[in-house]
Amino acid sequence: MKKFLRIVVLVAIGIFLTVLLTAQTAKTSQTTSQKKAKTIRISTDYVEQKGDQIYYKGKVFANIEEEKTTIKTSEMYVKKVGDKWQVVEVPVKADFSFDGGTAVADKMTYDIEQRTGTLINSVVNMVDSKSKENMAIVSDTLDFNLESDVYTGTKKSGVNITKGDIFVVAERFEYYKKSGELRLFGSVVINDTKNKIKMTASDAIVYTEKNEVKANNVSIEMTVE
Repeated sequence: MKKFLRIVVLVAIGIFLTVLLTAQTAKTSQTTSQKKAKTIRISTDYVEQKGDQIYYKGKVFANIEEEKTTIKTSEMYVKKVGDKWQVVEVPVKADFSFDGGTAVADKMTYDIEQRTGTLINSVVNMVDSKSKENMAIVSDTLDFNLESDVYTGTKKSGVNITKGDIFVVAERFEYYKKSGELRLFGSVVINDTKNKIKMTASDAIVYTEKNEVKANNVSIEMTVE
């Protein structure tokens, strides 16, 4: 009887391990299949490759169809990370377009694998996901993550953001496009021309669907007619 029970236990353990390994294999295969290959197509007047770096000059146009991303510029570097052509560096003015927006910047970098990058001295235009209004952002430095749709930036004289009837100035901002939250930090000024309200605050959150605001250390001016 004990021998029979021992056999049953061993068989049960074997079945459990088989199921566990199968589940892990399926999960690994699924993760691998989700990492689709990307193709970057580039047209240019001049190209020069040295080791793990390719230099492009002239009328440079780069297109990543899978991401609906394009870069138009006059100089560009594409650099390898490991065995992948991954990092794009543009040391001059660039026109950058992505799914849902466009940007003009004095300089930029872009990580093709991570879908992250930085824009220097840029003007960015994009459509807010909640209100469907256009949002224009002027900043010294803007970091973006196209995978998570998160944008953060700073400007010495204040980041300028215009969205519909709202005009905003702040030292630093964080914009979470998917949730519709615009977070503002440092010397915040919010001018709502529709409701005739001007607000100053130490920090604030604008919920972009209806331009509703929460703020701290506030001073408000309202025009009553």
